[in-house]
Amino acid sequence: MSDDVGVTLFDTIKTEQALNSPLQFLEKSALETGMKTEAPVVSIGLPVYNGERFVAEAIQCVLDQTFLDWELIISDNCSTDRTVAICRQFSDQDSRIRVHQNARNMGVCFNYSEVFRLSRGQYFKWMAHDDLFAPRFIESCVQELEKDESVVLVFPKMCHVDAGGRVLRRQAFELSVLGATAESRAKQFLASAAQNTDFLWLAYGVIRRDVLQQSGSMGLYAGSDQVLLFKIALCGGIKQINEEMFFRREHPEAETCRRGSTVRERAKGAYADDNRRFVFPWCRILKEHLICVLKSPIPLLGRLQCTTAVLRRFLAAWKFFVEEAIHSPMDALRSK
Repeated sequence: MSDDVGVTLFDTIKTEQALNSPLQFLEKSALETGMKTEAPVVSIGLPVYNGERFVAEAIQCVLDQTFLDWELIISDNCSTDRTVAICRQFSDQDSRIRVHQNARNMGVCFNYSEVFRLSRGQYFKWMAHDDLFAPRFIESCVQELEKDESVVLVFPKMCHVDAGGRVLRRQAFELSVLGATAESRAKQFLASAAQNTDFLWLAYGVIRRDVLQQSGSMGLYAGSDQVLLFKIALCGGIKQINEEMFFRREHPEAETCRRGSTVRERAKGAYADDNRRFVFPWCRILKEHLICVLKSPIPLLGRLQCTTAVLRRFLAAWKFFVEEAIHSPMDALRSK
């Protein structure tokens, strides 16, 4: 696909959704009643560090939403660029936007947990400072959550774009996890996680607040987003809307595009106070999955099925375990 088509795609979706929102036809739902409560219906958490290049465009995506009853909590991790100044320009003009600054850079995972801690809404959504999402994103997700109480997370179709918003590739696999039991959802989720990495972006959907509280939000270690999504799947259904409304931006400065850091550097990047010399992230992620199964209130047979599915999923990633078994001790020795 050409660059021009990619730009036209996002602009066209943005314009069409803003003009054709069905919001006025929804009755007696949180879309209307939420306006009357002190707390907003939806809280949006934006953790950021040195995001001056894209953060204004990300905030504008929130302001362009057809759903109006939201709050935006921005937590800055001691940026050294103009990020805070840009964010305050928006907060000065819209009281729904709040800017929080950490006293020091506490790491990515801490900052993700911080925006949830500061939120008040019935539903919660994380957003990255460099991603884009269409005007009906929140409205459409809340509609689905209101219609079906068994669904705990809603996310639309996604597309990977470059720094200019031009299409790189589209989602390759269906991401819905809608089994009737916790064990069936666990097996479906783990099978999806073994196939591709698109499942990671489910964390940027709209999630029921009580489910996030029950799941413990984001852990303070690298890979905790995988564990959180597994916990959410055990709690209820994950539904993907069949409409492309989330645009994951890939560019050289993006956290997910960086290469060459050591396992200890990645651990410190997740949580600044992680001072362990020996770090085995994949072992930690496996352990946390098994703990989730053990603590889940499901029958013994279901736990055995979930445990088998967890082991099968991580067996397929055996190369990562071998790599960290080699590199983690080497990193520890270099740091002496």
